[in-house]
Amino acid sequence: MKKKVVAMVLAGTMIAGILSGCGGDGGANQSTGSQNTATQTPVSDEKIDVLNQSEKMKLSVVCLQGYTQPDSEMEKWMEERYNLDIEVIALPGWSDATAKITLLMGDETQRPDIIWWWNMEDDFTKWVDAGLLVDVAPYMDKYTVMRDYYNSIDPGVLFYASNEDGAMYRIPGDVAEPACEVLWIRQDWLDNLNLEVPTTLDELEACMYAFTNDDPDGNGIDDTYGLSGDGYDFRSFWPWIQGCGEGKGWMEFIKDDDGSYVYGAATEDCKTWLGRVAKLYADGVIKSNMITDTDRDEEMANGGFGVTYSWVTWNNPSSGTMQSFYASNPGAKWVPIDMVKGDNDHPQDNPASIGAWCYFGITNVCSDPERAYAIFDDMAQPENYLHKRFGVEGRDYIDNGDGSYEIIHAGDGAENTENNYGINLFQDLFSRKDACNIANTKETNDLFEKVKESSREAYAHKIEKRNPAAYTVNAELGTDIGDMMKEYAWGVIGGNKSLDDWDSYIKDLENAGLQDIIDELTQIHGAQAEQYEKYMQEHAN
Repeated sequence: MKKKVVAMVLAGTMIAGILSGCGGDGGANQSTGSQNTATQTPVSDEKIDVLNQSEKMKLSVVCLQGYTQPDSEMEKWMEERYNLDIEVIALPGWSDATAKITLLMGDETQRPDIIWWWNMEDDFTKWVDAGLLVDVAPYMDKYTVMRDYYNSIDPGVLFYASNEDGAMYRIPGDVAEPACEVLWIRQDWLDNLNLEVPTTLDELEACMYAFTNDDPDGNGIDDTYGLSGDGYDFRSFWPWIQGCGEGKGWMEFIKDDDGSYVYGAATEDCKTWLGRVAKLYADGVIKSNMITDTDRDEEMANGGFGVTYSWVTWNNPSSGTMQSFYASNPGAKWVPIDMVKGDNDHPQDNPASIGAWCYFGITNVCSDPERAYAIFDDMAQPENYLHKRFGVEGRDYIDNGDGSYEIIHAGDGAENTENNYGINLFQDLFSRKDACNIANTKETNDLFEKVKESSREAYAHKIEKRNPAAYTVNAELGTDIGDMMKEYAWGVIGGNKSLDDWDSYIKDLENAGLQDIIDELTQIHGAQAEQYEKYMQEHAN
């Protein structure tokens, strides 16, 4: 089975090698254009043989996700394979992780060899300028598995991780599929109420009212809702965002068709979709806790609603979220459906960033940065990745022989922890989304492809920043404007604020410096577009 998957991936890697140049980038963001004193290490032409190293190397690795119980089977496998002494530094939960990362990087006596982070652009720039991170661009030219994989996905991935001078101080850890969410509906509730799959926004709302008021589960209790999902997250309302007006009412800055920059949350389209969603909420069609911070996986597992916009991966039989739901609702049936048409009659799914949402880097305390990079590059090879991500064939997963696989022990399953397997160790320090992701069924891969194609025109409006730290006006004013937007928008949805105050809301945004941010975007992001075009000409041909 491994030989078959490895062959499939290697074929893609060969093509990637032809298409790609050197170096790279990656990330939903940035690279610093400033001068820095970051660690530079001479690189010889001779590769390090990471499988035959006589000297044991200590390697401390920071990670948040993954299965970090001490001395797991997977950790011991890595130690034996690469002659390592690994120290896993597990971060606290999401809310406290960045503070811990900052402390670790600020203290040389605690600084790890491998640091993992996300959404810490100002900190990243400071680390680079202080020489705390190693430039791995020379290693990428020498050990090419990760580089070639990312270039096969999209050469732009590495553009967003690199500096303008070509230096690379961060390695993309996880890059989402081009689009990774889809519209879900309870097919069993449609059947029970003799309803058709909705194709328009009006039809979707009609189904949601029926799901709320017409006892779709037949238990005689008023305990069902039309919609739920990730609370306090505007993505949950994507069908309305994309479908109202011209579909420009994103709750972020976007690039318009004419190349100008606009704040989606200040458009008439935004006002329109907020009004529709607020009415649904007031009528009890939307689960009330969606205006608070809730988790979409937990909400889905608990059930009680009939529509949501969420992860494509829930389509996999191995999805723990859906397994939990079906265990409590054996007669239920969730199905993914095409995005509904709205006012613009041009449905679009929500595009993801082509840049990484998280990164990892090698710090200046690492005893042998090149060896460390070469180890992670070797682990990225298809056969090694399969083992680290999915465990032992026959015990943890089965090759069905027809291109499909059965996951026996999922990384998030209790057996993994109880048996100390360590499956999916360091899961966000490089994650493949190609044929090596055998958790995806063919149907799920097809669904990913469908939502990708359904999101490309929307993606043309998405703003990706190579160096977010360069946007100093946004850094100064953006948080206040974002908070102002959230307070008003969630207030409208929850019924505490009125759309009658829309003009006042817009005036408040303008007084807070909205145009200054747009002017900065026009200048910096406009110049980035030229850099991107040049980079793609060099690396995509």
